[in-house]
Amino acid sequence: MKRYIAIGCLCLTMLFAACDNYLDIVPKGQSVLNSTDDYLGLLEEVSPSYDVGDFWYMADEVCNFNMPTLEAYQYPLSAIGFFWDETKNRADYMETDELYDACYKRIMRYNVVISNIDDSEGNAEDKVTGKAQAKIMRAYNYFFLVNKFAKFYDKNTAATDNGIIIHEELNLEAKSKQYTVAQVYEVIERDIMEALPDLPERAKNAFLPDRYFGYALKAKVHLFKREIDEALAAGLEALKSDYHKLWDMPALYTKLMAENPLLGMMPTMWSSAVYRTEDDPENLLYQFGLTQFDPSPSYVRKPIIDLYDKTSDLRYLMCISYAMPARPTAEVGAMPMMCSNVKWNCGGIRLSEVYLMVAECYARKDDKTNALFYLDELRKMRFLPAGYKASEAADAKEAFRLIRDERKRELLLTSNGFFDMRRFCAEFNETLTKEYVMKNATTGETTIKTYTLKPNSPLLIWPFPKNAMETSDLIQNTTL
Repeated sequence: MKRYIAIGCLCLTMLFAACDNYLDIVPKGQSVLNSTDDYLGLLEEVSPSYDVGDFWYMADEVCNFNMPTLEAYQYPLSAIGFFWDETKNRADYMETDELYDACYKRIMRYNVVISNIDDSEGNAEDKVTGKAQAKIMRAYNYFFLVNKFAKFYDKNTAATDNGIIIHEELNLEAKSKQYTVAQVYEVIERDIMEALPDLPERAKNAFLPDRYFGYALKAKVHLFKREIDEALAAGLEALKSDYHKLWDMPALYTKLMAENPLLGMMPTMWSSAVYRTEDDPENLLYQFGLTQFDPSPSYVRKPIIDLYDKTSDLRYLMCISYAMPARPTAEVGAMPMMCSNVKWNCGGIRLSEVYLMVAECYARKDDKTNALFYLDELRKMRFLPAGYKASEAADAKEAFRLIRDERKRELLLTSNGFFDMRRFCAEFNETLTKEYVMKNATTGETTIKTYTLKPNSPLLIWPFPKNAMETSDLIQNTTL
């Protein structure tokens, strides 16, 4: 049986999760989906974006290069996040939401693949692979959505906490249904388990998922549910690839210094010299931030800068440390990340994250030795050999603290800063405090303001955008 899906019909009649009625459902230049290749084309995007920029402000990672504009709330969502401001309702500023729209657009395409690729004309093995990749990517996008727009997973309340809309098939007449957090995670885990056996050993390119990405996502889901044994087992599977390797920064540093010794004396040259491509073997899945250029340029806050060893940590030396004049309008001590040749992978998953998940699992299991081993396997690839020192900890609890700090360094300017803020606030009932240091450009006077974020802050859940609320039966998950 051949399945023909007309683009005109779909674009005019489909309303999917209240935000996807303007989706081009078929590959550019096609009027129907007929061959297996047509369906496989739905798995790839020109710009696979995940808008996580406001996460960075909320997670205390960045400031604006012109802070007076943020103080004046010219960028209200960024400002509310940066100042942890519970006096303003973010929903008032959210007619739409880039992440919400992009994720549901992708989910629609994945549903088309899952429901119809078996009946297409083409190679049987390609159909199996394509269906598996669509399922794992559907799970990934639902994971992003539930961790932005719903309460963090709590086994005691997940069965009653409102989650997000779930669509599992292409049905023009189906009514949108909001699932509980527990139900959303059940759908995510089912998709992962069904996809894993058929994911390829190595994907066609870095923008498509392979088996090791599947295990990495499985590990992350279990970790967020605090199912540590399951997370550890999946994480160790994700490390078994013969292809995926950690980015060897010491080797690259040595190579670049040999080619141009002036790099050591002129830090600004690193922005054009250092490089990492999208298809670097460290990327289990490469996805953009809001654009392909994220996170460059971004101003990293001083508290994050101070976490790096400024003499030996190559992430600082090669990606952040630029001898540029300080901007008088930026926060005191902030430094720009402008290394646009380093494809940071803001929206995907890197192998380094898996090492940190495995290390965390061992620390949680009171296994200090293995926790430090996997932590240092990563750190060896991030430090100048002369400046590297093996991690030391008195016990597994101290090792866990080291791992948390390493996550802030390694996973900077991804989704993980905000997601970690949510999960650790939920688990440890942590109240967070930040200082904002500003210098008056005219008088030179420095002012310090202190802000506090409580573990039950409504800011830890993003409101659904207005267009979603107006065209569905969604119940808003946050008061702000």
